[in-house]
Amino acid sequence: MVDQTEKQARLQGRLEPEIREFRDSMKALLLATVDAEGQPNVSYAPFALLKDGYYILISELARHARNLLANPKVSLMMVEDEQDSRTLFARKRLTFDASPERVARDTQAWQAGVAALTARHGDIVTGLAGMGDFHLFRLVPTQGLFVKGFGQAFAVSGDDLVDVLPLTDGHQPLAAGQ
Repeated sequence: MVDQTEKQARLQGRLEPEIREFRDSMKALLLATVDAEGQPNVSYAPFALLKDGYYILISELARHARNLLANPKVSLMMVEDEQDSRTLFARKRLTFDASPERVARDTQAWQAGVAALTARHGDIVTGLAGMGDFHLFRLVPTQGLFVKGFGQAFAVSGDDLVDVLPLTDGHQPLAAGQ
């Protein structure tokens, strides 16, 4: 009989490469932010991933940057393209709650983040990083969810996805007469 630890190790061994491949194929994050008055906003930003988090370079002229400065909470999502999905109701996606941290200019973290963004997205990053209204944020994921499809949702940790756990509560049909 297979114990829970062995089952967990097999699940992680199977899912972790799939999650990494999916994440690495994405170029931009969808960002859900909230302003100081609690008004939500959804936007996106190109990203680069380093060991200590996701890096984005965004202008304070954009609402999502102002929101991160006023209310340091964010939810991130990477989602399968509609054209690649078998069904729009169960697109593959990876979401995280994250803590945003503004990275100070002229620091090693700034240089590393801008270098990673430039390597991934090209020389446009160098020009944007030289503008005073652009801020570099490190988004540190805390907890997340990987959804492969219907009935295939898995809780993931923020630290390099090491704790892949299947969610046990699934969809429930309505009882007769409801």
